[in-house]
Amino acid sequence: MKHSMEKQKVSYYELEGTYREIGRQIAGQEDTGKWYVPAPEYFTREALEEALGLYDMYCPGIREELEGFSEAAGIPVKDIAYTWMTMLVPRCSGLILTGKKTLDGHPKIARNYEFTIEDEDLKLCRTAPAGKYAHIAGTIVEFGRCEGINEKGLAVSMSSCGFPVSNMPGMRAPKIKGLQFWAVIRSLLENCANAQEALEKVMQMPIAYNINLYLADPSGTGILFETMDGEKAYEQISPKEGPQYLCGTNHIIIEQLKHLEPAGMNNSIVRYDRLKKFAEEKERYSEEEIRKFMLAEYPEGMTAHYYKDGFGTIKTVILDPVEKRYSICWLGQEENGWMDYLVDEKKGACVEELLYRNEDGNPEFFAFRPIG
Repeated sequence: MKHSMEKQKVSYYELEGTYREIGRQIAGQEDTGKWYVPAPEYFTREALEEALGLYDMYCPGIREELEGFSEAAGIPVKDIAYTWMTMLVPRCSGLILTGKKTLDGHPKIARNYEFTIEDEDLKLCRTAPAGKYAHIAGTIVEFGRCEGINEKGLAVSMSSCGFPVSNMPGMRAPKIKGLQFWAVIRSLLENCANAQEALEKVMQMPIAYNINLYLADPSGTGILFETMDGEKAYEQISPKEGPQYLCGTNHIIIEQLKHLEPAGMNNSIVRYDRLKKFAEEKERYSEEEIRKFMLAEYPEGMTAHYYKDGFGTIKTVILDPVEKRYSICWLGQEENGWMDYLVDEKKGACVEELLYRNEDGNPEFFAFRPIG
C-alpha cells in the first residue's frame, strides 16, 4: 500500500490556578490565534447567553476560563471556537478491563483515537483548577478534553456513536439542544470522584453528541454509557461477578438503542468484533500485551494511517485508575515510544517532533452495513 513518513509536533503542558488564570495561561501559548474562529450568523447574542448558561450549569468554571482567555488574547468570547462549537469528529475504539483481566490486578481503559492531523490539537495537558479535581487529559479545541484521568482515579474516554454530530457543515445535525462530548468529559474529570458519580452526572446532562462513553475507577467498576439522539442507556461491570470487560467502537452497542441506527461502518464492526475476540482470548493480560494489540494495524489491531481520509491514529492511550496514570503513544507508531504521566507528578512543558505514516484509504473500509 502506498504510504509516506512525515513529521509532526506534539506537546505536553501544565495549567494551574483559578479558571480565569488558566484562561490567561492558555492565551500565552504560541498557537492562540488558531482558536479565533468567528461565530456563524445563527450564533446570536441570545444564543451566546444560552450557551454560557448551559456551561455554567453543567461545566462550571468554563465561562471564566473563556473570559480569561478572551481578555488576554483579545478575542471576543463569542468568536472562540470552543464557545460556539460546544453547544449542540473523531473515530475511536475503547476497551475497559476489570482487574480480574489484567496481570497487575488494575482496571484499565485502552483507547485509540483516529482523526485528521490538521484538525487535532496534538496536546496533552495537566490541569489543576482551584477547588476542582486535577486531571491529565488530551485536549480538543483547546478548552475541551477527549480522554483523561483525575486525582481520584476516575478514568474517562469516548468514541463517536454513529455518524459524528456537529453544528459544522457536512456533519450530522444534533437532534436535541445540548453539549458536545469534549465539554462533558472535562466536567466529569473536574467534578466526579468515581464512575458512579460520573454516570449520575451524564444521566442528568443534556448531551447533543452521540457518544460511547467509557468510565472506570480504582474499585474496578466499569461503565459503557451510550447516547443516541438524546436517548441514553448504559452497561456496567464489576470484578465481583459477571463479564469482566466492555468495549465499543463507532456504532451502537447497547441493544435497546440499536433501532435508532441499525447500521455501522464496516471498519467499526470489524474493530468491535476484534476487541471482543481479544478480550476473550486469555484470562489475563499484561499491559504490554494490551499496548501491542492497540498499536497493531487494522484489521488485526486498532491502528490505521488514513489521515487524509480522517481516519489516522492520533494517539493510543492506556488509563490506569489505580496508579492514576495516563500512558500515551503518539501517531500510531511504536517507534515514537510510550510516555507515562501521573496526575500527582508535574513534569514541565515540552514539545516533541515525532513521525507518522500516511497511507491512502480503502473504500471498503468506510462502507456501511447492518450491525446485526
